[in-house]
Amino acid sequence: MRTVSKRTVRLTPSQARALAASAGRRDLKRYAMLQRIIEAGFLAVMHGTDRDADTREIATGGGISERLDEVERGLDRALFTACKAFACARHSALGTKKPVEVIAADAKAAPCLVRLLLPSSS
Repeated sequence: MRTVSKRTVRLTPSQARALAASAGRRDLKRYAMLQRIIEAGFLAVMHGTDRDADTREIATGGGISERLDEVERGLDRALFTACKAFACARHSALGTKKPVEVIAADAKAAPCLVRLLLPSSS
């Protein structure tokens, strides 16, 4: 025979809204959804799959690394654009009559120099 222990659970307003929304999406009553959440929480704590493990799983899952790669490409492009603008302004201010290819080569070399000057993250 199954014995049940009754307890009072206090939820913050945001937790209550999240519970109601989750229950609505699954066509469950709020108490049934709360029971599932409590059971999942117990299992997560007992099996060591709580927050630390989830964070590691997300980080190694590939989703974050792909987004970081996209951000890095965007930052590289922004850095190149800034370097090209600086090179064009510099050549214009100095009054040099260099061809566009030479200015572009200066701009392409500049991000490499900037990366060498920045502190390493490793």
